[in-house]
Amino acid sequence: MKLITKLVITTILIYPISLFAQGGFVNDGSIIPSSESNYTKVITVSEAKKQADDTFVLLEGYIVGKAKTINAEEFMFKDDTDTIKIEVNQKVWRNQTVTPSTKIRILGQVDHNSFVGTTEIEVRQLDIIKD
Repeated sequence: MKLITKLVITTILIYPISLFAQGGFVNDGSIIPSSESNYTKVITVSEAKKQADDTFVLLEGYIVGKAKTINAEEFMFKDDTDTIKIEVNQKVWRNQTVTPSTKIRILGQVDHNSFVGTTEIEVRQLDIIKD
């Protein structure tokens, strides 16, 4: 009985330590992110509209107003080249307040709607650019 008790106590004490021993991702150098990746290279709205469906793009510009749709999460985003509709879910805002004069950087996914012939960006991350 003492042996079983010792085994149970040892297991209880060692098991939680093994939970913390799990590692995360470490880049061993075998895969080096490309500097030309759309995740690191800012492109224009005009270029984003030409990207394939579901491509991730990084854009800088301004939200100039609400989109004229019934979806409260849709806005119009503008840079020096063009304007595009973006969809920003509530969790993406992260308690940030943005006005039309606030320059932002968005990472999002291109969404071509071939049925109505429109393109929009589904925003995954939104950051305010501090000058």
